[in-house]
Parts: sequence; C-alpha cells; structure tokens
Amino acid sequence: MTSVTREAWEQVMALSSGINLPLGPNSTDRYLFDPKRLAFFLARYKFASKMLKRCKDIVDVGCGDGMGTLMYVSDTGAEKVTGIDFDAALVDHAKKVLHAALEQGRPDRAARLSFECVDVLDGPMPGATFDGLSSLDVIEHIEERLEHEFIGRLAARMTDNGVAVIGTPNAHARQYASKHSEIGHINNYTPDRLQGSLEQHFRRVFLFSMNDEIVHTGFDKLAHYLIALCVK
Repeated sequence: MTSVTREAWEQVMALSSGINLPLGPNSTDRYLFDPKRLAFFLARYKFASKMLKRCKDIVDVGCGDGMGTLMYVSDTGAEKVTGIDFDAALVDHAKKVLHAALEQGRPDRAARLSFECVDVLDGPMPGATFDGLSSLDVIEHIEERLEHEFIGRLAARMTDNGVAVIGTPNAHARQYASKHSEIGHINNYTPDRLQGSLEQHFRRVFLFSMNDEIVHTGFDKLAHYLIALCVK
C-alpha cells in the first residue's frame, strides 16, 4: 500500500465514531447464521420508515433488540420514537447497549428515542396518542382468538389519519418456514385474511407483497412476506 493511499485511508478512519456496538440476540443470530435474513429484516424497516416519514410520534410494537427501530430516528421526521416489546431481556439490551451507544455518537437522535417493556395485551401503550406505528413480524405470534383485541388496541391509540405499517410472513410460504418460525408462528395469514382483519380496525388498508428486499404489488400468493399500509 502506497503512503498516499495509506494516508487517505487513515483520514477516512479518523472520521469513524470509534464506537463498537454489540448486536442484540435476535440480530446476532440473523447476522451470524443467515446474514441475508438481517438484510431482509432491515429492508422491511426501510419500507416502513418511508411510509412513516412525516409522522411526528412513532411507536414500534415488537421492537425486539431495537435494530430496526433505530431507522425511524434517522430516516423520518419523527420528534419521538418509542420501541416497545414484551421481552424484558431484549428491551434491556436496547436500552443499555444500543441507546447508550447512540447517546455517545448522536445524542440529538438518542434524545428522540426510547424503549419500554410493554405487553400490548396486558397493559397500556406508552403516551396518549401517536400518528405513526409499525408492527413487523409480531401479529403471527398472537393467538387467533386475541388478534382483534391486539389490532384494536393499536388502532385505538392512533390519531385520525395516522399511518400504520403491519407486516407478517405469508401463510402460502409456510412450507419453507424455518424451525424458529414453525414453533413461534402460531397465527399465519393469507393475503385476504390479513387485509380483512386489518380493515375491521383501519379506514383504509393497502396490501403489498415482499420477496427478499423487493416490495411489489405482484401475485401475492407467491410472496414470502406481506406488508400492509393502514390509515386510521
């Protein structure tokens, strides 16, 4: 490596924050054992962040270790972003590791972000109302008998014309499910069933299909993932 090249590289590295961020349990598994799954996961959040771009108060329901939630702080105009999850260990990691690192590197963003341990079916959601919501890879874990209570609680706290992005694997792709999915996905949705369930709680529902990182309006029975844009 020439001295000029090395000097340029050292200048680049000098711009680095120097922060080393340990990934949370979910993100670590995705990255170590099937890295493309992490790319697909983040692509869902990228789509959601575009749809929630003008929302001021966003709640991410089922935020896990917070990896995706962070995108709402950087890519939307939200003044407040709250990640909630019923798994205390994941929320603890999001607070103590992810949020702490953000405070060190971008305190302005950290001031707009918080994480809370909340079970939507067993307690109140944070704040009074909010105009943006996401819930990705959550509804398939909710028992069918409780799905309308779950969706209803989300919708009830949203402002008029608030926007929600709700995503779940497609039941038509169930035969390709991983071991984790087979165990945890107890309530699987076809495109028609997802749209029908959401339309009982939202004024408008626009259903998209997703294959890998690509969001489209193609033949939904061939999609691996379903993602709905809902308007209160």
